[in-house]
Amino acid sequence: MGNLITSKAEEAVQLFRDLGLIGAGGAGFPTYFKYLHPTPILAVNCEEGEPGYEANKILLGEHADQFAQVFEALQTIFGFKRIVIGAKEKDRARLEPLQKSHGFEIVFTPSLYGMGEEHWLTKEITGIELPKKTLPSAAGVIVNNVETVYNMYQALFERQPVIQKYLNILGEVPQQRVLLAPVGALVIDLIAQVGVDTSRSHNLLVIDGGPLMGDLADLRVHSIIKKTNGLLITNKLLYQADQSPLRSLPGQGPPNWEDTLPQAMEKLGLQRYLSWHPRPEDVLDVRAQTRRVRLALNQGVAAAKPSLPIVKTGDRVKAGDPIAKPLEGAIGDFRKLSVALHASIAGVVKAVSDRYIDIEAE
Repeated sequence: MGNLITSKAEEAVQLFRDLGLIGAGGAGFPTYFKYLHPTPILAVNCEEGEPGYEANKILLGEHADQFAQVFEALQTIFGFKRIVIGAKEKDRARLEPLQKSHGFEIVFTPSLYGMGEEHWLTKEITGIELPKKTLPSAAGVIVNNVETVYNMYQALFERQPVIQKYLNILGEVPQQRVLLAPVGALVIDLIAQVGVDTSRSHNLLVIDGGPLMGDLADLRVHSIIKKTNGLLITNKLLYQADQSPLRSLPGQGPPNWEDTLPQAMEKLGLQRYLSWHPRPEDVLDVRAQTRRVRLALNQGVAAAKPSLPIVKTGDRVKAGDPIAKPLEGAIGDFRKLSVALHASIAGVVKAVSDRYIDIEAE
């Protein structure tokens, strides 16, 4: 484990922006902006509300020492009084050992699909029930996903930009896996890595982000971004899509936020995928095998602005090189909400547009 690069809050915030940190759990909000105004409590979200997704629990368990180190650093830098991990009750037996081995404070919430885990956690930790559109900061809480906090460790101790992503792959695949892939890897390439016959891609339906809250992936162009937490792969002949979410089966009511995870999946006809309980050995590292990436200039929420390219077609880059910069201006200006972007593989820049940068390995 490395040495802490800075203990100054303003330098850490700048580091988060320069190294491209955004929410890794699905929201994609630029991390640095939350830390301009620290709160007394940091909630580390390990809820993994999307049914069947469990990569964060593997990451937390396998890198518990690094999490302990970054928790201590964040308390020093930002003055947190409490750092609390939030997880679902169904994962208690799996995560409770970390309380004993590393002294982590963990709260467990009901194992419901749940809308807005930030609000679940805020209420569980503080007893304050916030209105739906009120941010947890109103109750003195910052919420970050497990992988976001791991990226903070890499930023603060290794000066490592966000160029890789842990994501769940489940559904109609030969084996359910957790992938470690470069940011920007094309979905068609990733599903081929786990044994899917991509010659029949016209029959495949892939959802980026989970069956109830995800987005349909156009396999001709779709690449993963920093907030992609999983890919659900199904067969178009068996399931139909109603915009982003899958429809419930005939005779079944639609999934709702009070469903347990098995109930939500049963209504979609996907409950068989919940029998998967990934282990660390189920993580498949495909970084070295990835030969091309498409890096979106806006990796996060709609409120964020696209990064500004600083490379041109034909440039050679190494993994980790900056290829786009945040907008110029005061770091606290919400109108300039943006982060840097970095090459996730070594290669040649093949295209630069107002929406993405393509890189191919040589």
